[in-house]
This record gives sequence, C-alpha cells and structure tokens, in this order.
Amino acid sequence: MKFYFKILIVVLLILNSTYLIGQNADCDNMLILKDTIYHTKAIAGFGQKKEFDGNELENKKIFEKEENSIWYFIITPTDGVFTFDIITENKNDDWDFLLFEYKKMFCKRIDAKKIAPIRTNLSRSPITGLSRSATENFVGAGINNNYSRPIHVHKGDRFVLVVNNPKRSGGKHTLILRYPKSEKVKKFIEEIKVEKEEVTTTLFQLQLRDAVTKKLLTGDVIISGLRKKAIELDTITYYETQIIKKNHFVYVNAFTKGYMLTSKGFKIGKNELEYSTEILLEKIAPGKRVNLKNIQFYGNRFDFLPKAKSPLKALLSFMKQNPKVVIEVEGHVNGPGKKNSKGYQELSYSRAYAVKEFLIKNKIDKERIDFKGYGNSKMLYPEPKSEFQESANRRVEIKILSNEFNSGDRNSH
Repeated sequence: MKFYFKILIVVLLILNSTYLIGQNADCDNMLILKDTIYHTKAIAGFGQKKEFDGNELENKKIFEKEENSIWYFIITPTDGVFTFDIITENKNDDWDFLLFEYKKMFCKRIDAKKIAPIRTNLSRSPITGLSRSATENFVGAGINNNYSRPIHVHKGDRFVLVVNNPKRSGGKHTLILRYPKSEKVKKFIEEIKVEKEEVTTTLFQLQLRDAVTKKLLTGDVIISGLRKKAIELDTITYYETQIIKKNHFVYVNAFTKGYMLTSKGFKIGKNELEYSTEILLEKIAPGKRVNLKNIQFYGNRFDFLPKAKSPLKALLSFMKQNPKVVIEVEGHVNGPGKKNSKGYQELSYSRAYAVKEFLIKNKIDKERIDFKGYGNSKMLYPEPKSEFQESANRRVEIKILSNEFNSGDRNSH
C-alpha cells in the first residue's frame, strides 16, 4: 500500500509544476496544494509532534520552540531567483520561518537535528519572507530586518518551508511564492535594444481584495495596456510581470462571483522601477454601478472602438458568473456647451442598446438587460480639454437593478 501511495504522489508532482505541502503542523503529515498563493485557516498548535523545542533564543537558525506551525513543501517550476512573502491578517501576529533544502529521509533528519536551514527569519514581525533587497541569510529574534536574502533555484529543486507563530494561537497568513519568468521571456527582453542599450523593465504587481474586509480574493482579470494584446487571467489573487519600461496607460477589469465588475484605469510612468496596485471589489447590490472606461465609441456613431473588446468580454463574463443579476446599461455622449437634443438622446440610447445587443448575441437573457440614453446630460467632463476627455464622455455605465432574476419571469423593460 505504501508503494502505491508513493507512486500516486510522484504522479501528482509531475502533473503540476508547483506544489506546496502544508496546512498540517507536522513534518510527516502533509497536505498537497496546487497554487503559488495559499491562504491558511487558523493555525493553532504544533501537531502531534514538537519538532523544534528547547533551543536558545540567540540561535538565528532555529525556532526557540515550535508553538503554532505549518509546513510547506515547494518544488520550483523555473530557474532563477526565488522569493516569497508571508503576509499576516492580524498585526499582532509574529510569523517566523525556516527554509530547508529537501533531502532524502528529511523528517528523520529533522528529528535527529542533522539538517540545517538555508534561510531563516525569526524577527518580530507580522510580515516576512525572502526579498531581492535583503542581505542576510539568517535573521535572529527581536526587532530586526523582517526579510532574508533570496535564493537562486533550478527547475525541480525541492524545499521545505516551516512557518511558526510563537506569539499567539489562531493566527492566519497568506503565503505568496514568486518565481522568475522563463528563460525565453528573459532572453527576449534582454535582446531588445534602444540606442544600443538594453531595455530596462518595470515590475508590475496586482492584487484583488474585498473592498470592505481587505481580505484577498480570487477572481478573473483582463488587463489592457501592458502588452500589445490584452492579458486574460483566470482565478488569480496575485499577479506580477515584468513590462518594458515606458509609459503604459493601463485598464484593468476584474470580476468574481458575488462581486461587482470593477474597472480601473491608471498610468505607469516610464521611470517606475516597480508599480503595485490593488483592485478592491464590492459585493453586488442594487443601485451600485460601474463605469466600464474602455467601452467607448467613434464620434457621432454607436460603433465600438477596438479598445472596447476587453471590457465587453469582462461584462459578458460577469453576467455569466452572476446569472441572477439584472442590469441597466446607460449610454452617454460628448456634447459640451450644447443642449441635450433629441439627436444626442437617440445616439446615447443606440450606444446603450449596442451593449445590450452584444450580450444577447452571446446568450444573455434579454430580460436581464434594461437600457437608457442620457445624451450629454451626465458628461464626466462638461468642458473637455483634450481628446482623452472627449472620448471618456462617450461611454456606457452599468447599474445593478436587481440580484434576484428568475428565468420564469418575463417582465418587459
């Protein structure tokens, strides 16, 4: 039986590029996970066995004693520099870690105290990990640097990460593993030249969070402006990538079941070394609305601009994920200094209807979509100063009418 169990474990490891073994509090009682982001449940106790105990507080390479622990097993999917973050959900927590290279008979070596960690951090801190800017391999107890040096890894390397909270029971944290990009991508970036100099890059980072609790969420994201083509990401919580250093005008549409579709636009300057942003998602509720910033139109027409493709796709996915939601599509035009004429109202009406027609063609029940045209009565920029502001006035907004749609009801709108 043990032989077949080992075979199963090997097969699972081959099928997935990255695995973590964790959650349980003992070296020999591990749970296999499949993500580079892991949100713990409440961590209480040291399991059936206290692997670390009776050590000197001054020792930088070992816990004084194991109190509330979790064990992770990591297989690296790429070559390069490996870092990670352990992020608390409570500032009163104190997360410490030991990082080991995995070797045969690992747990027996741990019991016999015959294996030493390659990185540690025992600093009094709720947030810790490995960082590219850190300089110490081992950080001792007390108020010290809360990050340790990164390590260079090769594809298939195996490590064990033990995380302990000596301060209190019941704490939670999020572990975020960061692996380097593949060598093909790295080589592509290195070979791009501008005036005989290598192109430098900006690190872009994005997280999804609940707007109220600030807890990390898992959802789908469509990003325009980082690459020539939109980046579509499924079921992510955290995302990072290197982008060529230049001015980027970025639009992010994020959505997940039970939450509002959220649209955010921002500029990443060409001199930025790192750009981090959070997308805060609100729970769906009648009356809430979202301005889908890139659902825009050619002047005096109701034909979509090419940039509308990504937000339209995001709206469609949102409607499919939340089949009880009923929306109102609101159309707007750019008409500064002029009366809200019948022509303006009809144009805005046609723009709203164009969105409804797109959704219906993609199998969204027409009874879930109301639409109105407001003409130029609600321009974002009543006196636009640029082509950008004029374009922003030609928009649609989505308002939640209800979250209780029943396919048996056929009330006309």
